[in-house]
Amino acid sequence: MLDKDKDVVKEALQEWLDKQFATFGKWTLSGLMALAFAGLVYLALSGQGWHK
Repeated sequence: MLDKDKDVVKEALQEWLDKQFATFGKWTLSGLMALAFAGLVYLALSGQGWHK
């Protein structure tokens, strides 16, 4: 009986960790894409004489 309970808790914890890592990965990817977009906008504007 204890082994069954232990397996259930272990599986639930693994599912929760997988969800947390997936969420972290999604936010990290979004952040990198936003940073890349901001860099491209800066390069485009600086090419048009925007910076001093």
